[in-house]
Amino acid sequence: MKKTLTFIATMLPLIGLCGEPEIELSEYLDPNEHKFEIPVFHAEIDLGRSVSVTADKQSTFSVSIYDASTSTLLYQGDTYDGYCHFTSTLPSGNYYIVISGPGYSYEGEFVINND
Repeated sequence: MKKTLTFIATMLPLIGLCGEPEIELSEYLDPNEHKFEIPVFHAEIDLGRSVSVTADKQSTFSVSIYDASTSTLLYQGDTYDGYCHFTSTLPSGNYYIVISGPGYSYEGEFVINND
């Protein structure tokens, strides 16, 4: 039993690598907003090279995806249920995402590879 638990513990870091890559987001808050009222967001790239955004609580927010090399807006949409999935397949390239709502925004960069 101890060997099995040790094996599982050593494999945990590798299990995360097989999942969907997380997009690292930086938070920008209005100084007048209370941090506890602002949702925490997570953005991921799925295996089909699309993007999913989730919030830890139901909220209204806007998601924008840009081509990083040209600053061209590729997608913009609003959500009201704390979840957004950009279903178009993105070609290889560098992108950045902006998630915004009243008094806050989250931004992050990500890369799509066709490997």
